[in-house]
Amino acid sequence: MWALDLCPLTFNAKDMASHAADERSSRPLLTLGRVDRVRVQVGYRARPDGPAYMQFMLDLPVPEPDSPRDLDAFAEPRVLAALEPVLYAGADAPRHYSLHQHRWHTSWGLSPGSLEIGLHVTTGTRTTAVSEASHDGVTRAFRDLLEVAGRPEPMPISRDAAILRARRGAAAAYGLDPDALSLGVEEHHPAENSWTVGLRTTAGDEYDVVVGFVDGYAGSVRVRHVDRIEVFDSVGSE
Repeated sequence: MWALDLCPLTFNAKDMASHAADERSSRPLLTLGRVDRVRVQVGYRARPDGPAYMQFMLDLPVPEPDSPRDLDAFAEPRVLAALEPVLYAGADAPRHYSLHQHRWHTSWGLSPGSLEIGLHVTTGTRTTAVSEASHDGVTRAFRDLLEVAGRPEPMPISRDAAILRARRGAAAAYGLDPDALSLGVEEHHPAENSWTVGLRTTAGDEYDVVVGFVDGYAGSVRVRHVDRIEVFDSVGSE
């Protein structure tokens, strides 16, 4: 009769379990992982402590790296270098700014790792010339970042997708509840593959949103806070 000696197997199983435990203990439990998505937000304001009157957002998916050099394609220095021209906003010297960065990663689902960079530039008095220069500077900077990411194939932006992005963009830019924003005017620009959407809060604040302002890319959104114009009726005041 054959007899099985289980002792060596028991030893090997314990050894394998110990080795696996060592591997687990050597891996960090907390990690930010690689960057899978980049959001860049640029805002312009009249004074350092004031709210932004216009904000621009760009959402970029980061492709899988083909080489180790591609791993830092969207590292902080690369993104900030592309954004430097937006500091001028029609001036000869760079304007004052505030800058923040946020990295986050989740351990569930697809476990995306995201990098968010927010830049606020102080322009002083808001003028049409400053607004146009700001728009042009941000458009060029966002185009550069799109080239780094690999410009996606142009896709038509549907009405529903445009309204959803407009609501989310305004909410992210100004800390609003997207579901509480009522829809006003809407205009499709087929030649540019963009949409202009007017939104209004229950308090009466209005926002003019353009989805696809950078060459029709749906992930580019411009949000402008519309100044309130108060009308006073002086008839019968005397």
